[in-house]
Amino acid sequence: MRIIGGAVCAAAACLVAALAGCSGGGREAAQPAPLDAGRLKVLLGGIDNLPQGFSDRQHERWRPPFRANSGACRALFDAAAGRPPTRDLVAGTATTYEGQHVGETAAVGLAVYGDNAAGGVHTLERAMRSCRVAAAGGAGKGDRLRASRLSIKDVGDGVEARRFKGRVGGYPYEMHLVVARQGDALITLVHGGVASPDVKGTAALARVLAGRVSTLDL
Repeated sequence: MRIIGGAVCAAAACLVAALAGCSGGGREAAQPAPLDAGRLKVLLGGIDNLPQGFSDRQHERWRPPFRANSGACRALFDAAAGRPPTRDLVAGTATTYEGQHVGETAAVGLAVYGDNAAGGVHTLERAMRSCRVAAAGGAGKGDRLRASRLSIKDVGDGVEARRFKGRVGGYPYEMHLVVARQGDALITLVHGGVASPDVKGTAALARVLAGRVSTLDL
Protein backbone atom coordinates (compact mmCIF):
# COMPACT_ATOMS: atom_id res chain seq x y z
CA MET A 1 0.00 0.00 0.00
CA ARG A 2 2.84 2.38 0.72
CA ILE A 3 4.19 1.87 -2.81
CA ILE A 4 0.79 2.62 -4.36
CA GLY A 5 0.34 5.68 -2.17
CA GLY A 6 3.78 6.98 -3.18
CA ALA A 7 2.95 6.52 -6.86
CA VAL A 8 -0.31 8.42 -6.44
CA CYS A 9 1.50 11.27 -4.69
CA ALA A 10 4.13 11.42 -7.43
CA ALA A 11 1.48 11.51 -10.14
CA ALA A 12 -0.37 14.28 -8.32
CA ALA A 13 2.84 16.29 -8.00
CA CYS A 14 3.50 15.96 -11.73
CA LEU A 15 -0.05 17.10 -12.50
CA VAL A 16 0.31 20.17 -10.30
CA ALA A 17 3.65 21.00 -11.91
CA ALA A 18 2.16 20.65 -15.40
CA LEU A 19 -0.78 22.90 -14.54
CA ALA A 20 1.62 25.47 -13.09
CA GLY A 21 3.71 25.41 -16.29
CA CYS A 22 6.71 23.82 -14.60
CA SER A 23 7.61 21.19 -17.18
CA GLY A 24 11.07 20.36 -15.98
CA GLY A 25 12.82 23.20 -17.83
CA GLY A 26 10.99 22.64 -21.14
CA ARG A 27 10.46 25.57 -23.50
CA GLU A 28 7.21 27.50 -23.12
CA ALA A 29 4.97 27.30 -26.17
CA ALA A 30 4.23 31.05 -26.01
CA GLN A 31 7.82 32.07 -26.71
CA PRO A 32 8.21 33.97 -30.01
CA ALA A 33 10.28 32.56 -32.83
CA PRO A 34 13.95 33.63 -32.82
CA LEU A 35 14.49 36.91 -34.59
CA ASP A 36 16.65 36.54 -37.68
CA ALA A 37 17.06 37.96 -41.18
CA GLY A 38 14.58 35.45 -42.64
CA ARG A 39 11.82 36.52 -40.29
CA LEU A 40 12.46 40.18 -41.06
CA LYS A 41 12.45 39.45 -44.80
CA VAL A 42 9.02 37.84 -44.50
CA LEU A 43 7.79 40.86 -42.57
CA LEU A 44 8.69 43.15 -45.49
CA GLY A 45 6.97 40.92 -48.06
CA GLY A 46 3.32 40.57 -48.96
CA ILE A 47 2.30 44.01 -47.70
CA ASP A 48 -1.24 44.50 -48.94
CA ASN A 49 -1.56 48.18 -48.03
CA LEU A 50 1.42 49.64 -49.85
CA PRO A 51 0.75 53.20 -51.06
CA GLN A 52 -0.50 53.56 -54.61
CA GLY A 53 2.36 53.46 -57.12
CA PHE A 54 4.48 50.86 -55.32
CA SER A 55 4.68 47.19 -56.24
CA ASP A 56 4.59 44.63 -53.42
CA ARG A 57 7.00 42.41 -55.34
CA GLN A 58 10.34 42.28 -53.58
CA HIS A 59 13.70 42.53 -55.29
CA GLU A 60 17.25 42.21 -54.09
CA ARG A 61 18.70 44.79 -51.77
CA TRP A 62 19.42 48.23 -53.16
CA ARG A 63 22.73 49.18 -54.69
CA PRO A 64 23.55 52.88 -54.23
CA PRO A 65 23.90 54.78 -57.52
CA PHE A 66 27.56 55.48 -56.63
CA ARG A 67 30.00 55.11 -53.77
CA ALA A 68 30.06 58.37 -51.87
CA ASN A 69 33.47 59.68 -50.87
CA SER A 70 32.05 61.01 -47.58
CA GLY A 71 31.98 58.50 -44.74
CA ALA A 72 28.77 60.01 -43.35
CA CYS A 73 26.98 59.72 -46.70
CA ARG A 74 28.23 56.16 -47.14
CA ALA A 75 26.80 55.24 -43.73
CA LEU A 76 23.36 56.43 -44.81
CA PHE A 77 23.48 54.69 -48.17
CA ASP A 78 24.83 51.51 -46.57
CA ALA A 79 21.99 51.38 -44.03
CA ALA A 80 19.41 51.46 -46.84
CA ALA A 81 21.36 48.74 -48.65
CA GLY A 82 21.24 46.41 -45.63
CA ARG A 83 24.54 47.35 -44.01
CA PRO A 84 23.47 49.31 -40.88
CA PRO A 85 25.58 50.26 -37.86
CA THR A 86 26.65 46.96 -36.28
CA ARG A 87 26.95 47.87 -32.61
CA ASP A 88 24.32 45.87 -30.62
CA LEU A 89 22.80 44.64 -33.90
CA VAL A 90 20.58 41.56 -33.44
CA ALA A 91 19.27 41.00 -36.98
CA GLY A 92 18.84 42.89 -40.24
CA THR A 93 17.62 42.60 -43.80
CA ALA A 94 16.98 44.76 -46.84
CA THR A 95 14.73 44.74 -49.87
CA THR A 96 13.59 46.95 -52.76
CA TYR A 97 10.14 47.76 -54.10
CA GLU A 98 9.43 48.99 -57.62
CA GLY A 99 7.78 52.33 -58.30
CA GLN A 100 5.45 53.16 -61.15
CA HIS A 101 7.92 55.41 -63.01
CA VAL A 102 10.93 54.27 -65.02
CA GLY A 103 13.90 53.77 -62.72
CA GLU A 104 11.86 54.53 -59.59
CA THR A 105 12.68 52.36 -56.58
CA ALA A 106 12.04 52.31 -52.86
CA ALA A 107 14.84 50.63 -50.95
CA VAL A 108 14.32 49.53 -47.35
CA GLY A 109 16.92 48.52 -44.79
CA LEU A 110 15.56 47.08 -41.53
CA ALA A 111 17.80 46.55 -38.50
CA VAL A 112 16.81 45.34 -35.03
CA TYR A 113 19.02 46.12 -32.06
CA GLY A 114 19.28 44.86 -28.50
CA ASP A 115 18.49 47.25 -25.68
CA ASN A 116 20.35 50.08 -27.35
CA ALA A 117 18.45 50.91 -30.53
CA ALA A 118 19.18 54.56 -29.81
CA GLY A 119 22.86 53.91 -30.56
CA GLY A 120 22.16 53.04 -34.19
CA VAL A 121 19.74 55.95 -34.50
CA HIS A 122 22.28 58.41 -33.12
CA THR A 123 24.93 57.10 -35.51
CA LEU A 124 22.70 57.78 -38.50
CA GLU A 125 21.44 61.08 -37.07
CA ARG A 126 25.04 62.27 -36.90
CA ALA A 127 25.54 61.05 -40.46
CA MET A 128 22.45 63.02 -41.54
CA ARG A 129 23.88 66.21 -40.08
CA SER A 130 27.30 65.65 -41.64
CA CYS A 131 26.24 64.47 -45.11
CA ARG A 132 25.56 67.71 -46.93
CA VAL A 133 26.82 66.66 -50.35
CA ALA A 134 27.02 63.06 -51.54
CA ALA A 135 29.55 62.86 -54.34
CA ALA A 136 31.54 60.15 -56.06
CA GLY A 137 35.28 60.22 -55.52
CA GLY A 138 37.90 60.35 -58.24
CA ALA A 139 38.71 62.67 -61.10
CA GLY A 140 36.04 63.10 -63.73
CA LYS A 141 33.26 61.70 -61.53
CA GLY A 142 30.19 63.85 -62.05
CA ASP A 143 27.84 62.04 -59.66
CA ARG A 144 26.81 64.57 -57.06
CA LEU A 145 23.73 64.97 -54.85
CA ARG A 146 23.18 67.91 -52.50
CA ALA A 147 21.17 67.30 -49.31
CA SER A 148 18.38 69.50 -47.98
CA ARG A 149 15.85 69.06 -45.21
CA LEU A 150 12.67 67.10 -45.91
CA SER A 151 9.65 67.40 -43.65
CA ILE A 152 8.14 64.00 -42.82
CA LYS A 153 6.19 63.58 -39.60
CA ASP A 154 4.36 60.97 -37.55
CA VAL A 155 6.52 57.98 -38.43
CA GLY A 156 7.27 55.48 -35.66
CA ASP A 157 8.93 56.76 -32.50
CA GLY A 158 11.07 59.35 -34.30
CA VAL A 159 12.08 60.25 -37.84
CA GLU A 160 14.71 62.25 -39.77
CA ALA A 161 14.52 62.84 -43.52
CA ARG A 162 16.57 64.48 -46.26
CA ARG A 163 16.14 65.23 -49.95
CA PHE A 164 19.18 64.49 -52.15
CA LYS A 165 19.11 66.16 -55.53
CA GLY A 166 21.63 66.51 -58.33
CA ARG A 167 22.97 64.43 -61.21
CA VAL A 168 23.96 60.77 -61.50
CA GLY A 169 25.48 59.37 -64.67
CA GLY A 170 24.88 62.71 -66.34
CA TYR A 171 21.13 62.64 -65.70
CA PRO A 172 18.99 64.55 -63.17
CA TYR A 173 18.42 62.44 -60.09
CA GLU A 174 16.55 62.89 -56.83
CA MET A 175 15.97 60.68 -53.85
CA HIS A 176 14.45 60.96 -50.40
CA LEU A 177 16.25 59.32 -47.49
CA VAL A 178 14.30 58.57 -44.30
CA VAL A 179 15.60 57.12 -41.03
CA ALA A 180 12.88 56.11 -38.55
CA ARG A 181 12.94 54.28 -35.23
CA GLN A 182 10.18 51.88 -34.20
CA GLY A 183 10.88 50.43 -30.78
CA ASP A 184 14.25 48.66 -31.01
CA ALA A 185 14.12 48.61 -34.81
CA LEU A 186 15.70 51.05 -37.23
CA ILE A 187 14.14 51.60 -40.67
CA THR A 188 16.13 53.27 -43.44
CA LEU A 189 14.15 54.12 -46.56
CA VAL A 190 15.44 55.50 -49.86
CA HIS A 191 12.88 56.52 -52.48
CA GLY A 192 14.36 57.82 -55.70
CA GLY A 193 14.71 57.76 -59.44
CA VAL A 194 15.25 59.85 -62.55
CA ALA A 195 11.85 61.49 -62.09
CA SER A 196 11.34 63.46 -58.87
CA PRO A 197 9.81 61.13 -56.26
CA ASP A 198 6.58 62.15 -54.57
CA VAL A 199 7.10 63.30 -50.97
CA LYS A 200 3.61 62.15 -49.98
CA GLY A 201 4.41 58.69 -51.35
CA THR A 202 7.67 58.60 -49.39
CA ALA A 203 5.91 59.57 -46.17
CA ALA A 204 3.06 57.12 -46.72
CA LEU A 205 5.45 54.23 -47.36
CA ALA A 206 7.51 55.12 -44.28
CA ARG A 207 4.36 55.02 -42.13
CA VAL A 208 3.26 51.68 -43.56
CA LEU A 209 6.69 50.18 -42.87
CA ALA A 210 6.77 51.53 -39.31
CA GLY A 211 3.32 50.08 -38.69
CA ARG A 212 4.43 46.74 -40.06
CA VAL A 213 7.54 46.69 -37.88
CA SER A 214 5.45 47.59 -34.81
CA THR A 215 3.86 44.11 -35.02
CA LEU A 216 7.20 42.49 -34.19
CA ASP A 217 7.50 41.14 -30.65
CA LEU A 218 10.70 43.00 -29.78
